[in-house]
Amino acid sequence: MTYELIVPPGIRRQIKTLPVTDQAELITLFDRLPTEHEQITEAYGQDVPGPVRMRTAGLSRLVAVLLISDNTVTITVVNLIDPLTR
Repeated sequence: MTYELIVPPGIRRQIKTLPVTDQAELITLFDRLPTEHEQITEAYGQDVPGPVRMRTAGLSRLVAVLLISDNTVTITVVNLIDPLTR
């Protein structure tokens, strides 16, 4: 099943401020998420099965936090975290 990827406007603005290499890595991730989300992400916190769950995808410099809903067949980007700036 192919999920719809939702990137809220605030996250889109954040992506536009990132270096081009980070943007390219995110685009590659976003291309794969709709069909491979379980294979390329990890549980965020406890790995509790259910129709709605939080997952993360680690990139070179960023961590993408995602909300995956089987009920609405969507993947929503919740946050992009740069651990080096915290």
